[in-house]
Amino acid sequence: MSFDHINQSSVTSDHDKSTFQEQQLNNMYDKEKFVNPHDIAGQNGLVMAQQVELEKKKVQFRVSNEEYLRKHPELEVMLSVFLFKVLEEKPQDLLAYAGKFFDEKNLEEIIQIQKRHYLGI
Repeated sequence: MSFDHINQSSVTSDHDKSTFQEQQLNNMYDKEKFVNPHDIAGQNGLVMAQQVELEKKKVQFRVSNEEYLRKHPELEVMLSVFLFKVLEEKPQDLLAYAGKFFDEKNLEEIIQIQKRHYLGI
């Protein structure tokens, strides 16, 4: 960035010129406005505007998730049955077990039978 357009009469030495440039840059970049001094584990924090936007997004996601879960109550039952079976059988390879469980051709029938057994529904 060049400061040649600045009136040199107010800046007499290289040190003064450097100081003047720093002041100009500091005026253009207000740290209090753009940097949050609070940090966690060495990571810079979010500025207030970012925090507000983040909270709005969190609420939107929660509302969206809640709406989806209310439209699909079978999901809660299916996951509950799956969790009961996992805790009962304690498979060594949980990923393979989950794949096999959710890939069953008659999963709906299995869930209906198991929900009566585990959940009494």
